[in-house]
Amino acid sequence: MQFFLFTFLFFSTFVQAETEASELPERYSKLGLEPLNELFDFKYRSFRDGDRQSIVVRTRGREIYLLVFNQPINPRNTDLRIRSRRLRPGFTRACITTGSEEICPRIEAIYEIKNREHEIEVVKFLRAND
Repeated sequence: MQFFLFTFLFFSTFVQAETEASELPERYSKLGLEPLNELFDFKYRSFRDGDRQSIVVRTRGREIYLLVFNQPINPRNTDLRIRSRRLRPGFTRACITTGSEEICPRIEAIYEIKNREHEIEVVKFLRAND
């Protein structure tokens, strides 16, 4: 019985530490965008680097989204791979390639961007406050 209690407490500390570590920088809340709970039928067409923790993606349906990750990424990325067509913050991972290095951070927040002009403003703001 003590073994199970010890095991539960041991793993719960890791879960607690990971939820605390997933705090996003304040610059994302300053954007004034409403975070989305999830995206269905997601197929991206192209992507653009946002700042050191986010990427802007354009879908085949011409929507634009800002994907914010749980860890810093390289600002010069060459490839993006998202296996799931259903994106959920805190659960879905995206694999990002930079040269020969590939990391797969977890998506922590998804924001919808209105149009191309708004995308340019968002990226400019993020890079200035990075």
